[in-house]
Amino acid sequence: MQESHNTYTYTARSASYPDNVVTFTLENSHMRVNLTDVMEQAGRIVEAQEKPQEIRRQLSTQVKPIMTKVVENISGPVHIADVNANLDDEQLKVILWQRVSGLRVAPVLFNMGQVDNADAARSFVDELKQRKQEAAFAGRFPGLLDYWAGWLGLLVGTLAFLGWLRKREQALH
Repeated sequence: MQESHNTYTYTARSASYPDNVVTFTLENSHMRVNLTDVMEQAGRIVEAQEKPQEIRRQLSTQVKPIMTKVVENISGPVHIADVNANLDDEQLKVILWQRVSGLRVAPVLFNMGQVDNADAARSFVDELKQRKQEAAFAGRFPGLLDYWAGWLGLLVGTLAFLGWLRKREQALH
């Protein structure tokens, strides 16, 4: 029996920079990100008169999303439990967490700024929240242990505690 596909697609466009477009597709309990104009942006850098400024602007807005797409192509779509979307004053921010070996390792921020269609963005945020409530937990561990940084902190804390115990024992003898 094949699972039915429940898809919802939202294309976010920056009101300030209409060429900045990102398409988010919710499919069941996962989200895919499509950077629709990456090649066009590369062309704008080549054609720009003020190359350093254009390169700086393009890199500042697109490096993380491009890296996300590279990682997504390797690891597949992101579970919606690892996605948060927020719309405040028509400013859309989408944060997703990339996982390595089942643990959260790095957040990726899509800051679209003011979007050109706030009603559609609001609908997307509402749909994501509804699906998150219905979806199962995607992580291996709860709380801080769902992050690589949590495990690293636990390891450092354990080693520090063991070092303190060893020094204390040496001081008593």
